[in-house]
Amino acid sequence: MIFMDTNNKALILILLLVLVIACTQNQDIQKPQPTQIKGNKEDYTPKPVERPPQAQSSPVLNIISPKDNELIKNSKVVIELSAENFNIVPIGQPAKEGEGHLHVWLDSEKRVTTEKNVEFENVTSGRHSIVAELVKSDHSSLSPKVIKTTNINVESDYMPPQPMQQQGIAEFTVEADDNGFYPSTLKAKIGDKVKINFKFRDDSIYYAGLDVKGPFPTIQYKLKGQQPVTAEFAMKEETKITSYWPASGVRKADLIVGVEK
Repeated sequence: MIFMDTNNKALILILLLVLVIACTQNQDIQKPQPTQIKGNKEDYTPKPVERPPQAQSSPVLNIISPKDNELIKNSKVVIELSAENFNIVPIGQPAKEGEGHLHVWLDSEKRVTTEKNVEFENVTSGRHSIVAELVKSDHSSLSPKVIKTTNINVESDYMPPQPMQQQGIAEFTVEADDNGFYPSTLKAKIGDKVKINFKFRDDSIYYAGLDVKGPFPTIQYKLKGQQPVTAEFAMKEETKITSYWPASGVRKADLIVGVEK
């Protein structure tokens, strides 16, 4: 049996205590640190979803009134228009995409305007054509063109002054497009020499042009051609003049030259 004195016991206790403390410190050093998780709910900010830019809508033009084939019992015709996706600006400004003004026709009478209500006065009885177009500030057409057309019937008490006619000669000016002749009826006396000056509305004619057939050599009008084109014939009876599409031969409209009593 080994007996240790008091000093030896104290020394052993001190050594044991130092060893325990050293082991504890080593465990603290080697203890893994908690991993910081990125993207916690509290810290996460979602990125905004990028959406493709929306395509700009095309310009739209409508003739609100009068309606197609409407009967107007007045010598004044008021045309109401609407334009969408198009900015109406004062005439003469620099041309920009998406803005401009309006061109409006009643038969051959034309208005250049920024107003959406357009008046035509002294309109005669008969069938008439209305054409409206959106144009740029330099008066050029949009691409593609934005045009609306409608036809109306008018009962009017307005009588235009008659031009002086030479004895035996009846001369007229008539406009034509794919929708009709304007005016669509004329009158001449039997034996008269009838002279018709045809003007063609290029904006309302199919690309192949327009043929006009009657008691004269056929007129074969091509777009942007020289105008007017004059046709002459001797009045013998009521005469019908007809327009056709040259490519297909489809009949488009009739012009009646009636007998004046």
